[in-house]
Amino acid sequence: MPNNRDPVVTRNIRITVAVALTFALITVAALVNKLSQPRILNQYELRDYGAYLLDSPRATDGVALIDHKGQAYTEARLSGSWTLVFFGFSHCADICPTTMATLAKMYQELKPNEKADLNVVLISVDPERDTPQVLADYVTQFNPDFTGVTGEAAQIKQLSLQWSAGFEAPTDNGAAGDDSAAGSENYQVAHSSSLVLLNPKGELHGFIRPPLEHGSLRVLWRSIRATY
Repeated sequence: MPNNRDPVVTRNIRITVAVALTFALITVAALVNKLSQPRILNQYELRDYGAYLLDSPRATDGVALIDHKGQAYTEARLSGSWTLVFFGFSHCADICPTTMATLAKMYQELKPNEKADLNVVLISVDPERDTPQVLADYVTQFNPDFTGVTGEAAQIKQLSLQWSAGFEAPTDNGAAGDDSAAGSENYQVAHSSSLVLLNPKGELHGFIRPPLEHGSLRVLWRSIRATY
């Protein structure tokens, strides 16, 4: 049966279909791109998520510690990427393992390029027991990319005060009682449960206060990173 369709009509139909398909593809691509972008939180939402950002980030200096591989850990290690710091210790009974597990879950859910732009660091508030080897065993059980840091007690105390993440050494902590004085290995150290956030310049950028939840923490960091 001969095709009596007008060539002009056929051409117009083809053009219309091509335009419709192109428009649909552009719309889908735009939607996918929008969905892939981080959610940007306003100042009120940041507070709701527990983030307290400094109006003027503060420079960090005087860091002279050692990581779990036995390598020097100075302020130079803080530049080039974001850093989430938690002051804790390997013998911590509850807060530390819970926080580290939350950080591990949050970190695992990041995209590869995001992981490359974030360092998660545990700085020990118990350097007497937390040797580099002890920290190596502890932090890597949560994620092999995490870093454990220890060093002289005075240096750690100074850094914690500089970053407003104070703790009380066992000898100063009344809760430690006679166990600490007797040299018991069962003493605990009172410390902040907040996270310290450093920007890629190594500056103190802000704090993230508990309660910490891996999904909220991921949304929060992505927003801060995107608006930096």
